Amino acid sequence: MRLCFFLCSLALPLTAHVRADDAVPAGAVPTVPSVTVHAGAAEQRRRDTVSAIVVGREELLRQGERSLSDALKRLPGISIGAQAAAGQGGQLQLRGLGQGYTLIMLDGVPVPPGFSLDALDPELVERVEIMRAATAEFSAQAIAGSINIVLKKTSRRRERTFKLGASGSHGMPAGSATMQWADGDGRLSYALAGTLGHTGRRGLFDEWNREYAADGAPTVLRHAPLAERVTTDTLELAPRLQWALADEGSLAWQSLVNLRRLASRRHVQETAYLGGTSAYPDNQADFSQDSGTVRSDLHWLRKLEQGASLDVKLGVDLNHRSSDYLFQGAGAGPSITRFVDAGVDDVGMHASGTYRRTLGQGHTLAAGWDAGHRRRTEFRRERQLEPGMLPVLSDEDYAATVRRLALFAQDEWEVSARWSLSLGLRWEAWRTASAAGGADPVDVRAQVWSPVLHSLWKLAGKDQVRLAVTRTYKAPQIVQLIARPYTIDNGNSPTMPDTRGNPALRPELAWGLDGAYEYYPGAGAMLAASASLRRIGDVMLDRLAREQGRWVSTPANNGSAQVRSIELEAKLPLTALLASAPALELRANVARHWSTVDAVAGPYNRLDSQLPWSANVGADYRPAGRSWSVGGNLHYQAGGWARESGQLLAWQGPGRQLDLYALWTFGGRLRLRLSGANLLPQADRTRSLYADDGGSMLRTVDAGSYRSWRVMLEGAL
Repeated sequence: MRLCFFLCSLALPLTAHVRADDAVPAGAVPTVPSVTVHAGAAEQRRRDTVSAIVVGREELLRQGERSLSDALKRLPGISIGAQAAAGQGGQLQLRGLGQGYTLIMLDGVPVPPGFSLDALDPELVERVEIMRAATAEFSAQAIAGSINIVLKKTSRRRERTFKLGASGSHGMPAGSATMQWADGDGRLSYALAGTLGHTGRRGLFDEWNREYAADGAPTVLRHAPLAERVTTDTLELAPRLQWALADEGSLAWQSLVNLRRLASRRHVQETAYLGGTSAYPDNQADFSQDSGTVRSDLHWLRKLEQGASLDVKLGVDLNHRSSDYLFQGAGAGPSITRFVDAGVDDVGMHASGTYRRTLGQGHTLAAGWDAGHRRRTEFRRERQLEPGMLPVLSDEDYAATVRRLALFAQDEWEVSARWSLSLGLRWEAWRTASAAGGADPVDVRAQVWSPVLHSLWKLAGKDQVRLAVTRTYKAPQIVQLIARPYTIDNGNSPTMPDTRGNPALRPELAWGLDGAYEYYPGAGAMLAASASLRRIGDVMLDRLAREQGRWVSTPANNGSAQVRSIELEAKLPLTALLASAPALELRANVARHWSTVDAVAGPYNRLDSQLPWSANVGADYRPAGRSWSVGGNLHYQAGGWARESGQLLAWQGPGRQLDLYALWTFGGRLRLRLSGANLLPQADRTRSLYADDGGSMLRTVDAGSYRSWRVMLEGAL
């Protein structure tokens, strides 16, 4: 620890201010020191030593999605994983990996556990930054890469806009209202963005459970169709104030308030054709949740002597969730009623600072710190009632604290006009401590040294080559460390086990190698190919065992894994090739991923059910002098088998989504947008197969998928 502070103290006097053409605008959240936010996205990406894809507000809002994850699925290398819970969208994945392998940040700060991107309206976002390889400035908990979501900033020009939207899908209506208000007065600029929304979703899940004896004879055949109805109401506010200080400094206050109410109902009516029913073939589950998030940051930028700068950020976030769950089951035996009242309070504080200064010819050195403290408390009150039985009462509480500290130093070095380097070193340490009723206490400490190297060679003409070497990690989540069981209501089996944490879990550590070739034929046009390799140690795998008559899954470290990826990307406005060409912009990207887990026998021993490949093909047509534009995107994700252990296989079916939009402008101040999503609906299919010497068990679930239409009126006051 003392060594880390000593190294940073040596680096501080050497650090330097960013070159004038690379300076970060006042109040902006820097990606890396050399990024210029005002540059065009293609030009910014071309000259930045660290490979980053910056997607602006206009592109995010182009197709009128209400969910940020829906807008991000069109971007290169991003795929969407399985739905996490009722009313929550799937996980964002880079290299086909989620579950802690992909770092998600909001204004440069990692989001807390349980944060859902579906709870964030794209209207509140300024831009999204995708970094395939880690940098010293941001957390190294990014084995697959990182996605930084930057909230909307202030503007000195007056802005008064509104958007009213209505949509429907499978007979469920939805609506939203959004306003943007911004202005400036002298040195003060301010903005307020807000959105009010209601969404509804109705789904059908067709589930079959089959069991076979060791000789292959069928022993169980059950059909359990499930009907689900989910409604969500949200209110979001994003106020911001910014003061321009003397000597080009600034002080900015940014906040985000999100209030959300979710209600879902599920009903299952099971039919047994062979082998009898489960314990509760007729069951219903009702779930309601109220959640609130308040996030507030204070950002201070000061210009110092000799061109140096100091960038300091202080922040706090508060997250509260309370939920009620009611399960009612009936069958041949006694019926059951289970009530669960649960709540989570999560409070976090963070502080970071970066000191920059130019040193010598072509060097921009930076050093800084990043510290955080998070306290999470959770309670769970369960009441189980059965006729003729004494009530089962269960009260569980736990509290967990996570402390982290990171120190980093980074050098942006322009070796020559055609060759630049970014060298960095980050030391990151954290401690997780928790106490839970009925479970062993947890006290886990770990630290990681993360050297990073990025290199950019600009070849003759419009070609360039990139190379990056990184050291990254994946830390266990709190729930994975607490040895407390989470039980399945009905049908516990190897394909639907209970889960329990493991206090002895260690973080996964990885070395990464990334390479890319890019070609820029004209303004806004780009062709790129990239490849990557990750070698991961202490991989966390789930161990399945039978305990006291129930199947239980517990995570444990077990060996190493390799991840390989190839990505191709193209963006081509026809006017970049021929000035008289139609105003048609074409774009396409495809990503192919492989992984091998050494501790699991093949075939299909992929890491964390990694998606094998994904692709996007899209176009936008905006003719000059016309008041309308049209466009669309086709997104595809491949599926396949993944072996989770020697006995358990999981299969995820392929998925496709066709989205189209049309936009009309009236008088320059009023716009009408019509969009259709998932116009080629395809059922979401999953399979789980467990087989051992005693026989096999197959669970199949087909989830319905439906078209949705949305109309939006947008205007300026």
